[in-house]
Parts: sequence; C-alpha cells; structure tokens
Amino acid sequence: MPGFIRFLTPALTVTLARAGFAAVLLPWFVIGGLTKVGGLSLSVGPPAGVWPLSLGAYYAFLPELMANGDEPNLGQHVFVWSMTLSELILPVMVAAGLFGRLSAALLVAHIWAASAVAGHLFTTGRLFDSSPFDPGPDQMVLWSLVLLPVAIHGAGPLSIDGILSRWRRRRIPPF
Repeated sequence: MPGFIRFLTPALTVTLARAGFAAVLLPWFVIGGLTKVGGLSLSVGPPAGVWPLSLGAYYAFLPELMANGDEPNLGQHVFVWSMTLSELILPVMVAAGLFGRLSAALLVAHIWAASAVAGHLFTTGRLFDSSPFDPGPDQMVLWSLVLLPVAIHGAGPLSIDGILSRWRRRRIPPF
C-alpha cells in the first residue's frame, strides 16, 4: 500500500494542478491572448502594421515603448509576437498535458518575463504584503505554484503525455 500511495500522490497532485489551472487560468490566458491578436472581436485596439497583432499587444508587453510613441524595431515585434503565441499555446498544452514539464516551465518563465518587462512585477505591490489591491508579485507566485507540480513531475497519467507513454510501453519491446 505505501508504494501505491507514493505513486498516487504525484499523479493526483499534477492532475489536480492541471484541472485547477484549466478551470481558473486557462480562460484568462486564452482570452488575454486573443485580445492581442489584431482584427478579432476581442482585440484591444486596431491591428498594428503588417503583423497580426493589436496595439494592445504592444502596450501589454512594451508599455514604455507605447508611452513614448516610438516605432517598434524587428526584435520588439518578434518579442511581442512570441509572447502572444506563448499566451495562446502554452496554457492549452499545460491543460492538455502535452509536453507537460516543458510547457509548464516555459509558461512560468512567460508569466515572470511578461510581468517584469511590463513593469508590473516591480511597481504593483510587494511580495507577501497584505494589500489585495496590488497583487503583482503575489499573483505571479500563486500562478507559478499552480504550475510547479507539472513542471517537476510532468503532466500525469490523465494527459496526452501519459497516454503516449502508456502506448509506447506497449508498442516498443524492452531491450
């Protein structure tokens, strides 16, 4: 029985972490990502040039650039495009359990990078303060802790990774 509990604990933990993430944060990320794609009904602002991004995408990830009225260079366009794609693709991968460790770790990096670059990490409160009105760093810690079990243990048995792993074990004979 102790062996079964040892197996069950990480499997249950990552499954619950992914279910909680899918219920609470997946819609937040997908809707947030869609607001950054130009031309959609959810877009924040008009499309920005030839890139399929809205002005809201540039404001979300490069607010200083937008405040100064500067024209983004190629590297900044690529950065905003990659951050937008990360916001749309990685959460779906985490929820589905596809490349669980990698997608969860990259999403944690995305969360912290987006907050740091946008300035929210250092200007909206302090870590472990008691104010509910400036959750910046506290929110990043909470979101990271939801993804941490998946980044450490993988996506679990009820995932695409788990299904593929069981399929490989049956199809590939041991050496």
